[in-house]
Amino acid sequence: MRRLKDMKEYRIWKAMKARCYAPCNADMGYYQKDHITVCERWKNDFQAFFEDMGHIPGDDYSIDRIDNMKSYSPENCRWIPMRQQSQNRRNVISVTYRGETCTLKEWARRLNLNYYTLYGRISKGIPFEQAISDVPIRFVEINGRSQYVSDWCKELGITPTAVYSWKHKHRSTAREALLHYMNQQ
Repeated sequence: MRRLKDMKEYRIWKAMKARCYAPCNADMGYYQKDHITVCERWKNDFQAFFEDMGHIPGDDYSIDRIDNMKSYSPENCRWIPMRQQSQNRRNVISVTYRGETCTLKEWARRLNLNYYTLYGRISKGIPFEQAISDVPIRFVEINGRSQYVSDWCKELGITPTAVYSWKHKHRSTAREALLHYMNQQ
């Protein structure tokens, strides 16, 4: 018979509890900050955890909370492949396009695009359909005129940094930021 500490399920149970309760983890991650806990049934009873979760299906599987805002419990946990589990994180960007929702990395892979290029476009507020197009995104059109952002900035007497800072602060586009500065003049 295997010792508990040799069981992968036991190590996962211990790590799950450490994420939620260990003082050394208090400043790291979201678990303690967001009051993610382990249900009373599992908190101090590995056997109950094991009865509810069963054997891990394979070495490439991990425990996953179905709803990241909820705690560890039988109704909110499952074993899933690590690759799939890594997509169920708060910092993963999901995009729905033509009725299908995928992570931004998955869309980049499917559309044969560089992920960092796509991410850069999306983080600049460029709509997804435009971000995946082959048309270069170099100009901003305002009142029928198209220019580089830097040229608009020279014309308005502002810096591109000011435009991008305003754009990120307001989760907006470069065009909307430029219009904001135009309206201030």
